[in-house]
Amino acid sequence: MARVIMAVNSDFIHDARVQKEALALTRSGYEVTVFALTLPGPREQNHLGIRLVNPTTGKLARFPYRLSYLKAYWQTLRALLKEQAEVWHGHDLEILPFVYTAARLKGGKLVYDSHELWSGYDWPGRSGGLGPVRRLVWGAWLRLEKWLARRCHLVITVNRSCAREIGNRLGIQPPLVLRNCADPAQGLGSPYGGLRAELGLDHGEPLVVYVGLLQEGRGLENLVHAWSGLPVGAHLAFVGRGPAESGLKNLAERARLNNVHFLAPVRAQELPEFISGASVGVVLIEGNDLSKYYSLPNKLFEYLAAGVPVLASGLPEIRRLVEEYQVGVFADPRDPVSIRSALVGLLSGGNGSLEQLRQNALQASRYLTWQREVGLLINEYSKLTGKARK
Repeated sequence: MARVIMAVNSDFIHDARVQKEALALTRSGYEVTVFALTLPGPREQNHLGIRLVNPTTGKLARFPYRLSYLKAYWQTLRALLKEQAEVWHGHDLEILPFVYTAARLKGGKLVYDSHELWSGYDWPGRSGGLGPVRRLVWGAWLRLEKWLARRCHLVITVNRSCAREIGNRLGIQPPLVLRNCADPAQGLGSPYGGLRAELGLDHGEPLVVYVGLLQEGRGLENLVHAWSGLPVGAHLAFVGRGPAESGLKNLAERARLNNVHFLAPVRAQELPEFISGASVGVVLIEGNDLSKYYSLPNKLFEYLAAGVPVLASGLPEIRRLVEEYQVGVFADPRDPVSIRSALVGLLSGGNGSLEQLRQNALQASRYLTWQREVGLLINEYSKLTGKARK
C-alpha cells in the first residue's frame, strides 16, 4: 500500500480541502497520514482511516519570522523525518520547505498544493509595526517558492486563473486545477435543514447565511450595515468564528438587529446538509489583493451543494461560475446600498425568480461534485506512484 504524508498548518477538522483530498486518497487504497499543526486534542488521532498527527507543542505562525517559532519548526521537521512515504504532499507555501526536505532526505515524490496565489498575497500588509521586516521575509519566501516549485513532481491549485498566474510567475507548467467542489447534501431539495431548526425558523421565513471565517475583506461589516434597511421578517446567520466576530456582534447590537444570529462552525462534511433550506448564501469577497481577486471560495461550492443560490461579488472566478450556472446575483461588497438592493430584489422575487435560482443551484450541485473533481487528483497520483486507479 503506497504511503502518503500530507502536512498542513491547520486543525484539519475545519479544513474542507485537506479533509476531502485525504479521504479520497484513503478510499483509493493509499495509506494517508496528515500532519495537522493546529490539530486540537490528542497528539495522534484517527479520522475515517486517516492517521492525524500534531507534532508541535508551540505555535507555527504563517510564514514565521521570529526565533520563538524555531521550536515548532524543529518539532515538525523531526517528526516528518521519522516517516517513510512514496508521496510527500505539502499544503501551502509555509509547509513546502518541510515536505521538500523530507522528500529529499527520505525519498519519494513531492506535491505542492497551493490554496492561494502567494505571489499576489499581501502578507506584509496584514501586520502593524513590523511591516518592513515582513516585506524582507516575504520576498525571501516568494523566491523560495519559485525554487522549490520547480523541484516538485506535481503542483496543484484551486482554479484556472491561479493556475495561469502560478505557471507564469514560477516558470513552471500550469498546475493541475482541483476546485473545492462539494458533494450534494443528503436530502437535497428539502426546504428544511439543521440551520433553520436551530434558529426555530419556518420554511417561509427568509434566511440569508454566511459560512466561514469571520474576518475583514469579506464584506461582512457592510452586510450588517445593509441588513438594517431590509424588511422585517428576514434573518441573517453567520456560521463561523474569527477575528471580526466581536465587531460584527457589536454592530448588530447597536443597530438593534435581533434577526442577526451567530453560530459556531460546522464540520466541513456536515455543512451542506446543515445550511440546506437557506434562502441565499453570501460570498462577498472584496478582492483586496491579487490572491483574493482570483479566489474561488469553498463556501461558494458549499452553498451550491446545499441547493442555495448566492449573493456574490463579481470577481473573475466567482462571476464565471455564477454566470455559467445562473445561480445568483452580484453586489459590490464595499457598498451597503448595493448589497441591500440586491438582497431586497432577491428576497422579494426581483432580480429573477429566487425559486428559479434555487432550481439552478440544485442542478449545478449535480455537476459540481467533489466525487467528479477528485478523479483528477487520483489520476495524477496513479501516475506518480504507478498505482492503478481503483
